[in-house]
Amino acid sequence: MKKIFAIPLIFTLIMVISCEKQLELKPHKIYYDNYYQTQEDAIGAINAVYNLLTYVNQYNSYLWLIQDVASDDCNSRSTLNDPNIHQFNNYTLESTNNYLKGIWQGSYLGISRANIVLQKIPEIDMDSVIKTQILGEARFLRGLFYFNLVRLFGDVPLVTIPISADLTDEEIYVFRSPKDAIYNQIIEDLKIASEMCPKIYYQGGDKGRATLGAALSLLSKVCLTIGDWTNASLSAKQAIDLGLYSLWNDYASNFKDINRNGKESIFAAQFFSGIPSQQNQIVISGLPNIPGTFSAGVEIMLPTEDLLNSFEEGDYRKEVTFFDHYWFDTFEPHIWKHWDQDTYEPDQTAQCGSNFAIMRYSEVLLIYAEAINEVSGPTTEAYDAINQVRARARNGNESVLPDLAGLSKDDFRKAVLAERRVEFVNEGIRWYDLARTKNLIEYVKRAKGDIANPQEFNYVFPIPQRELDVNKNLTQNPNYQ
Repeated sequence: MKKIFAIPLIFTLIMVISCEKQLELKPHKIYYDNYYQTQEDAIGAINAVYNLLTYVNQYNSYLWLIQDVASDDCNSRSTLNDPNIHQFNNYTLESTNNYLKGIWQGSYLGISRANIVLQKIPEIDMDSVIKTQILGEARFLRGLFYFNLVRLFGDVPLVTIPISADLTDEEIYVFRSPKDAIYNQIIEDLKIASEMCPKIYYQGGDKGRATLGAALSLLSKVCLTIGDWTNASLSAKQAIDLGLYSLWNDYASNFKDINRNGKESIFAAQFFSGIPSQQNQIVISGLPNIPGTFSAGVEIMLPTEDLLNSFEEGDYRKEVTFFDHYWFDTFEPHIWKHWDQDTYEPDQTAQCGSNFAIMRYSEVLLIYAEAINEVSGPTTEAYDAINQVRARARNGNESVLPDLAGLSKDDFRKAVLAERRVEFVNEGIRWYDLARTKNLIEYVKRAKGDIANPQEFNYVFPIPQRELDVNKNLTQNPNYQ
């Protein structure tokens, strides 16, 4: 199989033909009838689904950016001329927010492409092993796109087949499905993906594709989110028992280009330096803008004092994550963890091709610990899982970050949430954690004071106004306009 960023030009048609009914539909029918004939066509089809992960409205920017500034971790820079991001920071969200519109459209474009793969590839006469893998990967990716949508918006339209050549009213005016139905579909997709995806891809160009471990790990996260603790711990344990993953000795190794798709990476969005459309914006988003040094830095968000103070004394992850000086320049703390200084000079940071980790092994360990605790309280296995993560964070200094022991169930729950915070800064996780644990309002107000005033209805975001305008059967989430 070929590298997953390669896309046939014909896939751009779907973006045009599926948006407006009045457009000429003949190219769409040709697209369906004539394209899916060979194994190369099938590979191109699944690659086009993967490519969505690197769009600016997905893991290139929007998905992780709103997680930072809508949580207690970061404030959007006050001088930043972008009202869209300030709405997340201040909880003044409007349905016209461009970031939400982009996430919605990018996610459904990914779902649309996955649906095409699942319908058309079974008909192709091709290598059966590769066909099975492709269908499993499509299930995984569709589950991932829906997982992001349901967590951000709640009830959303559930579409599992491609649009027809006739583009009927039923396909245009889709009702929202209850979030339980969305989660049921996600779980089904991931279970099927776990049966169809291989344990490992050996060829370099195929590393980064969805695997058995990725399906099990994401399934454990889905079950954790809906409070299915038993299945969350079961799926996490299955991923752990594969024996394919382990922690880097050095936390910073996670963010080095030389370790792309390495032993701690379970699934990541694949970025590539030297290809403008495939470069990752996360590096420059955290760096200061200093002419002559960090000329590419855009410092979209800055860490809150609450986040900076949340690290225990001696936690090595803090120095890997933040910096406040470089050469002769000093500045307020910024996030630099994603900048691989062994590969990129300061003036090359805009060209970074570092992957974006969607699932790391340390998260599976923490999911396992949290789920076990919710079932039976902190057991030996739960302590072992979280203490593996803490041990790595000592960076060889045995006098700091002692192993956890003797905690109550509630204290262990809080300890896991705190550990997840410092382990996954700027990795698109924190807001989801606050939302699923119902700590969003308290924690954001504690960190931001009068800057933000989240309310109960902010546990989901507004449905984009453009979608409401074109779909008469969509409804808005309560208290949004």
